[in-house]
Amino acid sequence: MNHGELRTKVHEHFTEVLKKAKARRDELGPYTELEKERIADTIRLHEADNEDFWDIMKKDYATQQYQSFCNASGIPQKQPIQTKWAILDEIRKAWIGFHEAMLEHDKTFETYDFSVPPSAPVSVPESPGLTSGSSVTKIENKSPEVPSSPLLSVLFAERKAEAEQTGQWSAKLVRDYQTWIDLFIELQGDRPVLDYRKSDARDFKTALLGLPTNRNKLPQTIGLPAVEAIQAAKDHSLPTLSVGTINKGLGRLQTTWNWANKQLDEEVTDLFAPMKIPDNNNARNQHDPFSKEQLQIIFNSPLFAGCKSRRFRTIPGDTNLSDTHWYWLPLLGLWTGARLNELCQLSVADIDQQDGIPFIRVQEGDEYQRVKFGKSRIVPIHPELVRLGFLRFVQAQRDADERRVFPDLKVGAMGYHSEQASKEFSRYIDAIGAKTVKTSFHSFRHNFKDACRHAGVQPDINDILLGHALPGMAGRYGDGQVPLNVLHEAVCKLQHKELSLGHLGGHG
Repeated sequence: MNHGELRTKVHEHFTEVLKKAKARRDELGPYTELEKERIADTIRLHEADNEDFWDIMKKDYATQQYQSFCNASGIPQKQPIQTKWAILDEIRKAWIGFHEAMLEHDKTFETYDFSVPPSAPVSVPESPGLTSGSSVTKIENKSPEVPSSPLLSVLFAERKAEAEQTGQWSAKLVRDYQTWIDLFIELQGDRPVLDYRKSDARDFKTALLGLPTNRNKLPQTIGLPAVEAIQAAKDHSLPTLSVGTINKGLGRLQTTWNWANKQLDEEVTDLFAPMKIPDNNNARNQHDPFSKEQLQIIFNSPLFAGCKSRRFRTIPGDTNLSDTHWYWLPLLGLWTGARLNELCQLSVADIDQQDGIPFIRVQEGDEYQRVKFGKSRIVPIHPELVRLGFLRFVQAQRDADERRVFPDLKVGAMGYHSEQASKEFSRYIDAIGAKTVKTSFHSFRHNFKDACRHAGVQPDINDILLGHALPGMAGRYGDGQVPLNVLHEAVCKLQHKELSLGHLGGHG
């Protein structure tokens, strides 16, 4: 089979896939802004190098895509390895064209084109004819009943407008609330708030229990309405939402109902609190620290030992990336315990020193510089970071008149600097074999907390360094301030004994 024949087969197959997808979209209506962003992310992922892309997506997915195409197009699955890679490359490029075509199709919802017939003709029932002997029955015109309360969509629009106007919600939180409200309306309908019953909340919870995770990214469920996605999850044995995610969704609805109760004259019953599922996994169990084996894989990988290029960071080579956020963010996470967004948003002014002690000032600044719960803090810089050249790296940014430590990290659609970095890190550790279901960048916070514990750092100091609220009576008395030299003494005790970073030359 030559390349022209292969292209023809792929084109024919994806033309049919696109036709069905457009017909389904015509029934569902336009994409939400979040769905558009997710599709754009999917396109960017598919634009990776062919081998890199299939390496990221893993063997099972590549096999499923290859077999599905071969079965649909009549191409024998047994092919030389070069031909298999060529087929996978064409499938990857076809998916880019598919998603781009779906975004273009979405624009058709914005206008009416009367030069073509509608996708679903509207049938108007005929009125029965009147004969000369028939009498006209007068039908009393009744005004439609006025809803006893606003539609959920209207009420939430008011809530969202208030939250945005008063700065209560970040763009990310607005989007999160909107996603859960939209899902509830999709499954239970858009009705006056007081018309919903406990059975609606119960049915919603039942649906969430069967809803697949990442349904707008999985090939089996992307673009499907929730009900069909639930069935696809059963058919393909896909992983479903965690208890924590389900309770989060129920909590978003509960908060909205509680707001409605304060606004409306009638009492609004809390339907969602009774639906929450007991979660035996506390925050500590939702993320694991990286094991010593995972840490060794990460910090001995090409990103730190030398890679082929900035694009091919998983392949060994001679390129030194110690002047990039890819290099410094994992090291900072390991030795500061800071959250990813706290690190991504740092300005060069946040790296300071006092009495010879260098430190990071984790604080809120401009509209895009946020700290969880608004709790600013100071974290002394560990000697290992100094040895590796972090201060020299920051000085280089100052000398270049950069305002931020990592200027390449732009604010994402959700209003956070960490959106790009989070995806990059997750894909990287997955590609090098260091990722598990319960590990992510946040795992470095657990490694830091464990290192504090092993070094005998007092729990209060540990919590202060991590930006946690002090528990119990400790949080009720005193100002919670600790001298910088005391914090520095605690940080200097920290070690990761099973991990050697001696091979890292550092920056500068």
